[in-house]
Formats: sequence, C-alpha cells, structure tokens
Amino acid sequence: MNTTPEALLADLIDTHCHLTFGKLGEDAEGAWQRARSEGVCAAVLVGIDGASSSQVCAHVSAKEDLFATVGIHPNSTAEATEEEWRTITALATEPRVVGIGETGIDLYRDRAEESVQRRWLLRHAELAIQVNKPLVLHLRQGFAPAIDALRPLASELNAVVHCFQGGPKDLEPFLEWGFWISYSGILTYPPNKELREAARITPPEQCVVETDAPWLTPVPHRGKQNEPAYLPATARVLAEAQGVSYEEVAASTTTSAKALFRLDRFEARAPSPA
Repeated sequence: MNTTPEALLADLIDTHCHLTFGKLGEDAEGAWQRARSEGVCAAVLVGIDGASSSQVCAHVSAKEDLFATVGIHPNSTAEATEEEWRTITALATEPRVVGIGETGIDLYRDRAEESVQRRWLLRHAELAIQVNKPLVLHLRQGFAPAIDALRPLASELNAVVHCFQGGPKDLEPFLEWGFWISYSGILTYPPNKELREAARITPPEQCVVETDAPWLTPVPHRGKQNEPAYLPATARVLAEAQGVSYEEVAASTTTSAKALFRLDRFEARAPSPA
C-alpha cells in the first residue's frame, strides 16, 4: 500500500536504473510493482555491455512503462570486443531502445586506459548521432577529458550526464550544449553541499532524476539495496535544493525525461476517425 502522500499527486520517471541486475533482478517484477505504488510511472533500464544490453532489451520488449539503453560501460572497455559492438549497433535501432550508453570516462577506477575509454566514448557518440538517440554519459572524475572529446560533436548530440557528481562550475559546458543533468541518491547524502548547489541552479528543463539501482541508495533508505521505489527520496531533496514543491519537481523532471528520451511517441493515442 502506498504511504507516500506526494506519490499520489505526481509521477516520476527513473531515467537510469539496472532493474535486471543481481539480486534486484531476481525480484525485478516485484521491485517494479513497488516502484509503481510509489508514483514511479516509467523507467529506463541501462545496459553496460553486450550481454546486459541484450538482457534489458528483452526485459522491456513487452512492457509499456519500461525502456532500455544499450552500450559498453567505460570500465568494461578494456575487454570490449568487436562482436559486442556489433550487438550494440544491432540493438540500437530497436523500438524500445531510447538511448545509447552508458558510456563515458571513469578515472576513479583504473580498469581501462583513458585513451581506450575515449575511443569507445566517441564510437558511442557517433552511433547516437547516427540513430538519432541521446547519449547516456558516465563521467566519474572524467569531466575534462570527456568535454575535450565531445566538444567537436556537441552540436549534433543530445545527451544526459547520468549521476552527476560535480559542483556548479562542472555543469558547464553541459548546460551550454543543451545536455540534461541527472541527479541520483548521492544528492541526499549530507556532505554533498556543492552537488545540491549545482542542483539548485540546473534549469528544470534540463534536470532529471534517477536511482542507478541497485546502487546509490538515497537517504533515508541507506543500508538497503536501492530500487526504483526509492526515487521519491531523491526528488524530495531536489525540490528542497531548488526551493519548489515536490509536485513541481515531479512535473518538471517527468517532462524533461520525456523530452530527453522522446517518450511521448510511445503514449497511447486514440485511433483516427473512420
């Protein structure tokens, strides 16, 4: 039973989660029903390699409220194969695939050389342009090299910086390029004042929310496995940071998520008169 008053008034879209991964994946159907009961009306399931991209595509194929992205995570690029890339490019045109990635540059973990990550980032960016779908960016301690790599293509790209972890200065040039900024449960962690200041100044039309489940569980659910049902916790803190109501944040982030992934094209339409 839903006990969250705000969820009765406004819907949210989880723009980045891994619903089919690990233990969360063992209860994917139950987790999604819990999310729906908490006002989460749709979610984007994100692939991180060839196998998981195929998995999320299969999972969303018959769902009206779930969508997928396909790509190779920057931490997996060292062992990525051309066969995997052929899988990604084949899946990229599937109807319910709404984005390319997650891709990017991650210098926090030493799992792939920066030059290798950059090469794969550009391959994903070129594919996103080719299929006219947004790029999903994973940038962990990788803002500067990613900005340098993407600058020549920025005018042709739509993109979202998933799980943004910077401060106000780090928002540029992403906002200038018209990219979306996605805030996760990290926004709710007390030490992250710079991040909340960035959230405060992010234009509503470029701001979305995510869980990145099963990771990055927001306060007050810390200690539990993250799941899309916990998205309202992040939305509440975003509302506080922006000085608006929960309902306003739900409405603006949902509108932004639909624009980012062009989800309106999936909405049921009445048949044309005979």
